[in-house]
Amino acid sequence: MFSTPKAFVKIYFNCPHASSSPESEVLTDIFTRLLLDYLNEYAYYAQVAGLDYGINHTESGFEVTVVGYNHKLRILLETIFQKIAQFKVKPDRFSVIKEMVTKEYHNNKFLQPFQLAMYYCSLILQDQTWPWMEELEVLPHLEAEDLAKFVPMMLSRTFLECYIAGNIESNEAGSIIQYIEDVFFKGSNPICQPLFPSQHLTNRVVKLEKGKNYVYSNQGLNPSDENSCLVHYIQVQEFF
Repeated sequence: MFSTPKAFVKIYFNCPHASSSPESEVLTDIFTRLLLDYLNEYAYYAQVAGLDYGINHTESGFEVTVVGYNHKLRILLETIFQKIAQFKVKPDRFSVIKEMVTKEYHNNKFLQPFQLAMYYCSLILQDQTWPWMEELEVLPHLEAEDLAKFVPMMLSRTFLECYIAGNIESNEAGSIIQYIEDVFFKGSNPICQPLFPSQHLTNRVVKLEKGKNYVYSNQGLNPSDENSCLVHYIQVQEFF
């Protein structure tokens, strides 16, 4: 439509084990950061080829995004998925990423009151979420061996959602999906197994009962910040 030889690919890994506890949430976060760290050697070449990529931690797993000129996009995608399939923990890089994550979690104490208020609101309403304070509590006890054991378990049950758009024919898109399925779901000892029917859950929000009022108050974590904030949340029925 826009007469440019570019494409966009997003692959969403829905892994129930990725967010089953504060420990798994933190380990998934470190896993995605380590993947990006391992891919740094390809970052310059991808940029030269007009490609950009991202690997992000999501509420129930992680997602891989690749965008740019389509003629080399498949090569970069295959490189990323091989890194995932053959993931090994490098203890020295694990320590660096762990320290980085720990500092970021500690910095949550200095968020603006409106940011904390919105965070508490989402924490109360969203299904299966873990406070960052609990995640910070488990961080010191996590080692490289824990991540090495966790990643195969996280990937053991996975549902993939794929979105492909741009300058790619339907048969090319199908070939990309087939490649991903071959890497993760095929072979005598596949990396991933399909989810059980009971594991196909959508993100849910707590329903506030009609006519009821709820108040949740908390002190700010930064004693030097004199500001305060109030979030007034009203649920409205969705009309079709």
